[in-house]
Amino acid sequence: MHATDKKQVKQHIHSVIAKHPGIYLSKLAEMLQMNIGEIQQIINDLEQENSISVVAIDGYKRYYAQEVKKRSGLRQRRITMTRQKIIDLIENKPGIHMSKIADTLSMRLSLVQYHLQKMEKEQRVIAVTDVGYYKRYYLSGSTSGPRERNLVALLREPIPLQIVVYVLRHPNAKHKDILAQFDVTSATLSYHLNKLVNLEVLEAPLYAEDKGYHISNPGEIINLLKKHRLLPLTQSFEQVWDDLAFK
Repeated sequence: MHATDKKQVKQHIHSVIAKHPGIYLSKLAEMLQMNIGEIQQIINDLEQENSISVVAIDGYKRYYAQEVKKRSGLRQRRITMTRQKIIDLIENKPGIHMSKIADTLSMRLSLVQYHLQKMEKEQRVIAVTDVGYYKRYYLSGSTSGPRERNLVALLREPIPLQIVVYVLRHPNAKHKDILAQFDVTSATLSYHLNKLVNLEVLEAPLYAEDKGYHISNPGEIINLLKKHRLLPLTQSFEQVWDDLAFK
C-alpha cells in the first residue's frame, strides 16, 4: 500500500473507532469491508502511535480512539462528564454492579467497563468481586475496609437486606417466622441466613428452642444502612426508620 493511501486508511480507521468506541476487530472489518489481517496491521501501528487503546473484555479485544490533541478539549470534557456521572452514581449507591451503572446511565456496558478500568488504574474507584463473581464498585476511601465493603455488597441484595431489617425489628425471630415474611423456599432462606451468619451479621440460634436469630452488632448494621443509603432498596422503609430511630 502506498504511504499516502496507508495514511488515509489509518485516519479512516481511527475515525470509525472514535465514532464506535469499544468496537470489535471483526465488526470494524465488516464496516470497512477490509481484510481482517490488513486492518490488524494498521491497528497495531495505531496502537504503537498511542492513537488507539485496546481493552480486553470477556476475552475479546475492543478498540477505543485516544484523544487527538487538536480535538482533545471537547473529547476530554465528554470523558470527564461521563466519568463524573459514574462517580456520582457510585457515591450514591456504593457497591453497585457494572450492569446497573450501564442501565441507570443508559450507557453501553462495554463503555462503562472501559471507564471503570481507567478509574481503577487511577485509584478513583475500587472493584470488589462478590460471591456471585460479579464486581461491585466503591469510591476509593469511601469505606473503612474489606469487611464494610463485603457487608455493603451483601446488603445490596434484596433478600439479605430484608432479612436484616426484619430481624432488627423482631429480635430472636425464628426461621419459620422469617420464612412467613418472604416468598422464598425454606432452602433459599437458609442459604441467605447462612451467608449473614458467616459474615457475622446474624447470630444463629443455639440449642434452646425458644431462641431465634438476632443481629450480632445492631449499631454497626444500622450505621451501614444509613451511611450507604441502603434502606430505599426495600419496601415500607418509612416505617422502618421510625422503628429503628431509638436504637
